[in-house]
Amino acid sequence: MWVIGLTGGIGSGKSTVSRWLSQQGVPIIDADRTVHGLYHEPETIAAITAAFGQDILTDTEEIDRKALGRIVFADDQARKQLEKILHPRVRVAMEKQQKALEQAGERICVWDVPLLFEAGYGSQMDELWVVWVPLDIQKQRVMERDALSAEEVALRIQAQYSLGEKRNKADVVIDNSGKWEETVVQLRKEMERINREQGL
Repeated sequence: MWVIGLTGGIGSGKSTVSRWLSQQGVPIIDADRTVHGLYHEPETIAAITAAFGQDILTDTEEIDRKALGRIVFADDQARKQLEKILHPRVRVAMEKQQKALEQAGERICVWDVPLLFEAGYGSQMDELWVVWVPLDIQKQRVMERDALSAEEVALRIQAQYSLGEKRNKADVVIDNSGKWEETVVQLRKEMERINREQGL
């Protein structure tokens, strides 16, 4: 199975690229969705509350992701502590999903992972795609989309490797700073290349 690691930065448009690939019939293994599922598992809830206390639970004993987010984006050590809890669990869950796709006869899949490099998943991929935009566009998009202050946006961007760093590690850079139609041209070209190389 040919595995593409897809990443970007907050506000780069990675999710839009992932959605387009899914619409073309490419199976997507989504890290955010996987994390969301893990947040409902008793083991994960226990590990997170052991690290961050009961205040990050809702009335229904579930993880309050906004409350947790406020803690981890403001404190580098707290963020690393959460990643230490989540990353190994996410990797195992995503590997299971990949195995199921292989057994179903799929020949290609995409790991959609915002923190692909930060979590050390890069070595597992056959090729790495980075969805890139310049920093000023990235900041503007996040402020508009999430109704955050410039300071909050800066904290979230600082919590990830910069898009420049990610771009340097990529096998394929998808420039998403222009019109969406221009991004699609790049995506079609890359998919045609993979189909040709993999005999799909």
